[in-house]
Amino acid sequence: MTMRLLLTIWLFFIVAVISAQSGAVVSSQNKPGDADSAAHFKNELTIYVIPALVKYDWTSPQTLLKSYFRNYKRNLFKKEKYLLGHAFVELRSPLASGRILTGMSAVSRKEQKDLAYNQHYGLAMLGADIEGTLETGSDLEPTLEKYSRIGRLAFMTFFISDEATERLLLFYKSFKEAIDSNNVRGARYSGAFWPRYYGEGSGCSAFAVSFLDIAGLLREEFEGWKLKIDIPMELIGGPYNNNNHVKLSDIKKCDSWAGNNETDTVIYEHLEIYDPTLMYEWTQKMYERQDTLDVMTAIPAQLKKARGIRMDGRQVPVPEEESIFMDRKQPSIFIDYYNKKY
Repeated sequence: MTMRLLLTIWLFFIVAVISAQSGAVVSSQNKPGDADSAAHFKNELTIYVIPALVKYDWTSPQTLLKSYFRNYKRNLFKKEKYLLGHAFVELRSPLASGRILTGMSAVSRKEQKDLAYNQHYGLAMLGADIEGTLETGSDLEPTLEKYSRIGRLAFMTFFISDEATERLLLFYKSFKEAIDSNNVRGARYSGAFWPRYYGEGSGCSAFAVSFLDIAGLLREEFEGWKLKIDIPMELIGGPYNNNNHVKLSDIKKCDSWAGNNETDTVIYEHLEIYDPTLMYEWTQKMYERQDTLDVMTAIPAQLKKARGIRMDGRQVPVPEEESIFMDRKQPSIFIDYYNKKY
């Protein structure tokens, strides 16, 4: 009786296991898209942004200078490297030889201080080229760890197609090779640069945004990240304006950009810059609202205390016929001088 009972229990156990396995197979077959979805999420582009300690007020040259001094004072004890904020990128893909974590940065603030205080460049500082560096993973890993831990970081992760990934890898390889092989120019950093133009360096935010542009991900909604200003020529000094000397007191007195008044006939230089702080604020809003950009829905995500969003951009058309690098068409006194110098 006992043996028969044991055999019955054993047979019941075998049937239960077989049934469970059969059920698992059926369940898996009913969800064929799961494995495919996981495979297609293999390419990830992430834009990281760090805001300035104090938000810059771009209303006028006067307010811009005041906010710079506020940032400078806040930074006297913090000693942060990125006084203007920062933006950098990460690309993960099996198509790459390894993880790419990189960004453009000025080498130090010493050169900037010299141009501003000793050579009196004035607001030419916004477009003047200085020594830069193409940051590596070893440079940025501590930054990523620190700012995500304290929550003063935002990020945007895009799942992208193989075609978009290949374009980004080509851009990064070409841009890096141009820096590594050019002993005269090296890595040059400037707010006037757009890295997709032949022979130009980059600023930090322009470098990050160019990845979105090349992948076809640069949306109309991102225009809010960009600042468009007309700098009065009288506030531009150094070799960009006949070695004109611009004092800080001159900037303090100027309460508007050129062209703000209909009767304004002031000669100016137009400049467009992506502001990391505006990129940071936009990402925070998207995290809270969970909005949709065209075909991409923003899904909230977190990295330690840092807020971010994830978006599926795999179906976004890639501008395949467009060259990675282009010729600059808009005139610029900053670029003209840069090209003459080198």
